[in-house]
Amino acid sequence: MNFKKILEHLKINFKDKNGKKNTLSNIIILGLIGVLLIITADFFRNTSNMSLASNSNNTSKSNQSKTKNEVEPSKDYETSMENKLKSTLEQIDGVGKVQVMIYFGSGEEQVPATNENKTKSVTDETDNSGGKRTTTQNSDGSTVVTSKDGDKESPFILKDYKPKITGVCVVAEGADSSVIKLNIINAVVDLFQLSEDKVNVYPMKK
Repeated sequence: MNFKKILEHLKINFKDKNGKKNTLSNIIILGLIGVLLIITADFFRNTSNMSLASNSNNTSKSNQSKTKNEVEPSKDYETSMENKLKSTLEQIDGVGKVQVMIYFGSGEEQVPATNENKTKSVTDETDNSGGKRTTTQNSDGSTVVTSKDGDKESPFILKDYKPKITGVCVVAEGADSSVIKLNIINAVVDLFQLSEDKVNVYPMKK
């Protein structure tokens, strides 16, 4: 919409015989200017809201990606352990096909290397009356040691504590035999250093 042409048109139409603009013309022009300002303000406000929404979505995606990266190592370890146990049990004579589920008590914990910074300062002071005072100040601090791989910087990990296994459930084709069931329990107990009550074995549905 061309507001400039509209204003010029109104100026011509509302002139009186003496060539002067009348009061009605001024009122209409001011009204149109007000409408134009409102439309302009709405446009910029909508643009600003769209920009904020876009930034919010990008931040949310970034946080989700970060969370996913933190969880994946632990999940990979859990899946790997279940696959290894399944493969091992299926090698036992009479066990047959196996499905396993391992229960983990906690997530993976990593301990980074740190530089310990310890300082000690001793200050001797003498007051106006000749009294002496000694002040000793100790300060402890530490910084995490990091390593670089190209442009990526990450903590240097000293220890990596894998999730602790707290229980195992096994469903096996041959578990309807008490002997096979006992063999499965003994194998799991020995592999993960669990007590027998933490290992549940059931026959597979036929």
